Amino acid sequence: MARTDRNQAQDRHSQIRARAHRKATVVHDGSAFQLAADLRVYGFDVAEGPLLASSAMQGNLGSLAVIATRPGATRSERMQDWTRQLCWNGATLLAVGAAMGPVAEFFGTRRTAQSDERVSGRLANVVCAEEGLFTGLPEKFRLALPAGDGFPASELSPEFRTTAQSHDGELIGASHVFRPVHLLHAGAMESGEVRSVVLKKLLRLVRENGGRAF
Repeated sequence: MARTDRNQAQDRHSQIRARAHRKATVVHDGSAFQLAADLRVYGFDVAEGPLLASSAMQGNLGSLAVIATRPGATRSERMQDWTRQLCWNGATLLAVGAAMGPVAEFFGTRRTAQSDERVSGRLANVVCAEEGLFTGLPEKFRLALPAGDGFPASELSPEFRTTAQSHDGELIGASHVFRPVHLLHAGAMESGEVRSVVLKKLLRLVRENGGRAF
């Protein structure tokens, strides 16, 4: 009986530890409420919002950190500071939308000039690799791409491997070759079908491979 009780106590402690480690931080400017909601459905304790104090973030990000912004937000000093903290923390990092550029630059991508050209959203043909966050999606599919988040896949440093891009070279998804860092176009998160596949794959990588794609 004592042995059974001990085993049950160990199981309870394991469950408590598992819950404690299933924390996620989502730093966003109002563009990732649905993403935060989805993570809660998957059992994460999510801290979210644009007003997270830097001191509160130190060492308390959990196993998954997301930074999601719209064009222009990455220019703020506080957002740049958050980006540096998220990159250095060691948790699995997902950079969505306009956050792709600053995170890519942090890991060696050459800084690209910001374009003032106003381009409307478009429907694009996307090709994805049989690896990374897009595993489970067709090799080719169509995706609505909102304006302003364009980042050329050709500009990525060798530290990243492109896992999805549009027919004309716009980056849709990429993962660091050995760190748990992923870049994702905002259009992929705004598509319910794509978001579901990407999140399931991301959480599987967090659980089984320390968040790394390769």
